[in-house]
Amino acid sequence: MSTATEPVRHGAHAAPLQDEPEEVFDEDDRAMQIAAAQLREVTDRRLGKVTPGWVKDLAREQPPSHTA
Repeated sequence: MSTATEPVRHGAHAAPLQDEPEEVFDEDDRAMQIAAAQLREVTDRRLGKVTPGWVKDLAREQPPSHTA
């Protein structure tokens, strides 16, 4: 019986989990995420749903190309 706590990975993608790169978003990706959060706020409001706090925080951000 194995007592390993990490998932076992085999084959070409067998690198340890901690060596995987973090996701990197460019300015366009971030602007799209912000616009999507703003749309979700409007949609949730119209549907009478509660918008999660992290979505509200993201919706308040300015897109990178619009920051001073």
